[in-house]
Amino acid sequence: MAKDDSIFPRPVQLAQEVDRLFDELIHRPWGSARSTANLWNPELDLYETETAFILEADLPGVNEQDVSVVVENGELVLRGTRSATRTTTQGTFHYSERRSGSFARRLRLPASVDQEHIQAEFTHGVLRVTLPKIRRERSA
Repeated sequence: MAKDDSIFPRPVQLAQEVDRLFDELIHRPWGSARSTANLWNPELDLYETETAFILEADLPGVNEQDVSVVVENGELVLRGTRSATRTTTQGTFHYSERRSGSFARRLRLPASVDQEHIQAEFTHGVLRVTLPKIRRERSA
């Protein structure tokens, strides 16, 4: 039985793409150097299933209509705005960790993502983006 060498590079390529994706998230979070004066960075998770990469971002206090998820030049771009309203009318504010303002985060998509079928859901302040993998036919 002859060995089909054409199927062996695919797992290596996929592994390299996944490594690059996580490297980008961990070492260069969303790739841009920017002032943080009026920006906040929502927390997120990225995990992989057999058929897709799943990105989930916590967006408490953000309205669904204030969030956009688009693909631009092979990158997934998340944008949004959160307004923090202060309810105190008396006293002095001493400390504040709750951020408001705009966010824009970019993630270069691996070649294995089917960009035409990306889906986003927004439920209870959590944005879930499903990045389906391109289905590849296996040769027998």
